[in-house]
Formats: sequence, C-alpha cells, structure tokens
Amino acid sequence: MARGRPASPTKVTLTARGDLDPTARFFTAGDAARLVYCATGALEKTRERLGRVATIVDAGEPVDPGWLLADLATRDVRRLMVEGGGTMHAQFLTAGLADELHLVVAPFFVGDGRAPRFVGDGSFPWHPGHRARLAEARQIGDVVLLCYALSDRFGEA
Repeated sequence: MARGRPASPTKVTLTARGDLDPTARFFTAGDAARLVYCATGALEKTRERLGRVATIVDAGEPVDPGWLLADLATRDVRRLMVEGGGTMHAQFLTAGLADELHLVVAPFFVGDGRAPRFVGDGSFPWHPGHRARLAEARQIGDVVLLCYALSDRFGEA
C-alpha cells in the first residue's frame, strides 16, 4: 500500500466454458478488481453471467497463457499465483512461464489412480539434465513446503 498498490491483489480467473457462478466468493468477497479471461467461444455467455461482477476479457481460442500474461502486464499485474488443475499447471510450466513453484508434501497417500495429478502431459523445460533450483524447504505443521526457482526472474517483486 505504501507503494500505491491496492490492499488486495487483482483477482484473475480463466474459463473455457463460462460456467462460473457469479455468487461464488471469488466474485462476492472483498473489493479487489476481478478479471475473467475466457475463450472466444464462451465470451457471450460469460458476459451475460458475470458482466455485472467482473471485467470480461476475450482471451482467444485456444487461450494462450503467454498472451494472458502480456495482457495482465498492461493492467499493471506483475505477479500471478496460478492455481488450477493439471491442465492449467501444465500449460504455464511447459511454456516456461513460471518463475517459481511452491509444492506442499502432505503426510498421507492417495491410493486412487483416478485422483487428479499436479500436471498433465507435456514437455517440460526441467528434466534430469536441466533441474530446477531448490530455493527453500520449510516445515509448516505436518507438511513440507518446497519452493523451486524456475527462472532467472525468481524472487523479483
């Protein structure tokens, strides 16, 4: 706030189908700006459902995560936390767009092969010959947080 930034960061979400609930906490909690990037095919539906609670942005078809980050930069968004499923993570990681990766290891196992995985299929820039750098390992209660530096931009504010 001392640097002129809002108290809460901009909320950003991405949708391929526009099936987001306008009464969800994402849209109703807090007073941060809300941006919804959607695939071109879902633009009309998304504007109808969410146009009163968020700014709707046509993100093309298919959505290009690099373009999305460039658009966010024009809106003065400099840091983005990406949460999602294996497809979303794979898109950002395979494109080399992530600067850091935070993983939490929990003290239990999921014994169901149908359980979601952290990433989907893809060709990732990090492999045995090009390893990510472990920047931090910290115990938080009964879990361990591992923070990896994935780019030279790691740690920039």
